[in-house]
Amino acid sequence: MNESPSPSQSWSRSALPPQGRRLLAVMRQECRLMLAERALWAVGALFVLLVAYALGNGLVQTASRDRAQAAVAQADRDTRAAQRVLLEGILAGTAQPTPFENPADPSRMASGYGGHHAILPTAPLGPVALGQSDLYPSQFQVTGQSRVVFMNPSDIESPWHLLSGHFDLAFVIVYLLPLLIFALSYNLLSAERENGTLRLLLSQPLRLRTLLAGKLTVRAAVLLGPAVLLPVAVLLVARQAGLAGASGATLWWALLVGAYALFWFALVVAVNAFGASSATNAMVLVIAWVLLVLVAPVLLNLAVTQASPAPSRTELATRQRIVTAEAMKRHAALMSTDYQHVGRGALLLPRDGKIEIAGRLLGNYLIEKDVDDAIRPELDRFDVQQAKQQALLGRFSAVSPAAVAYEGMTALAGTGSRRQARFEAQTVAHHEAWKRFFFPRIDARDALAPADFDRIPAFAWQEEPPGLVRGQAAWAVLQLLALSLLLFGLAAWRLRRFSVA
Repeated sequence: MNESPSPSQSWSRSALPPQGRRLLAVMRQECRLMLAERALWAVGALFVLLVAYALGNGLVQTASRDRAQAAVAQADRDTRAAQRVLLEGILAGTAQPTPFENPADPSRMASGYGGHHAILPTAPLGPVALGQSDLYPSQFQVTGQSRVVFMNPSDIESPWHLLSGHFDLAFVIVYLLPLLIFALSYNLLSAERENGTLRLLLSQPLRLRTLLAGKLTVRAAVLLGPAVLLPVAVLLVARQAGLAGASGATLWWALLVGAYALFWFALVVAVNAFGASSATNAMVLVIAWVLLVLVAPVLLNLAVTQASPAPSRTELATRQRIVTAEAMKRHAALMSTDYQHVGRGALLLPRDGKIEIAGRLLGNYLIEKDVDDAIRPELDRFDVQQAKQQALLGRFSAVSPAAVAYEGMTALAGTGSRRQARFEAQTVAHHEAWKRFFFPRIDARDALAPADFDRIPAFAWQEEPPGLVRGQAAWAVLQLLALSLLLFGLAAWRLRRFSVA
């Protein structure tokens, strides 16, 4: 028959608080200690200033880009309206065309005279990660020229532009947040052991894991508050109209920042679990930051470019010059035509729906058409090879948590490589529609009528499906959580052997 516990034993067991209550006690005590230290105030103030400045810079850059795009779009509309008014005046006999301003001439309207811009709009979360917006153009003036002329893809051979460009919130999170985590947490256990208080703490009914969890929670709240809550509040005030429909992206951005911070906290715990001194912990953590944030992305880029090198830009430029020279030779007779229409506006008037196209204009059209046809296979090779590089980078980006977090942030902000590639693909499709509209009219010498202006192809940006963006963010969060779990598992294994002496 089992003996029942004595009243004193029952009282002592019931008096023991549960681990949750002990965790709260540790957090309260940790808050008191950290509030009494200058380091917390210095780190917290520095981080708030960095976040505020990065957000302000992102908002300024985004607003400047939005204003420029709005001005370009308005100029396009005004130009098209003026061209239509001029065409109506020409047909009514109240205006005379010139060789360089004749909206009835399809060869002129297909060129820069009638060209309109394809514009990539800013996403609601654009200010938090400017990403590649300063490296790749957000607008192209689509004309009948070869797309290699007006698009001119930028830096195809280096698609991994990790953390380059303007000072934005993504830079602060990816680059600087780990260092601030180290500043507050490098001596989580080592300081207690060096001060002789760890043995005293663990002599109480307190688990080492509970002590670590309480310390980490307080430090995470100090850093993640400004990193998550402040940007969301600022964006809601500054971009409330655009952010209203992006609540899902905002949530995933907060989860991504939290998962990235969790990885570095897990690394701190793992390093502390080995029982080294505070100085050793700090040195190991800084070395890990250099390797994971600075070195790993560079090595990854080099490995990908070696495994899947892009075609040479020099070869592309050389090929373009060769095919242009050949096309100019074929159409030299047209290009040498004098400007017989200068001062003779009557020759430029449409008659019975037809129009006479000046020799040089016709020659330029034929040259650009030949160049575009000849250079298209080369550009397709670039597109395919760049897609392969991006696929390789996505597959092996887990070697650098910084790369994972940054790619996820730029995807949510709409400034990543995938959205840029989508914009360029839609621009190419619009260019093809532009040529299908104008080129048959040029070949048939058909004059444009005012009603044709309503049928001129207009670029309409098709945004990425929200599920695709959130899927990339979710994959980034899962990768970071998996790495964090590995580090926490390593820490748990080492903590079993942890010596408090």
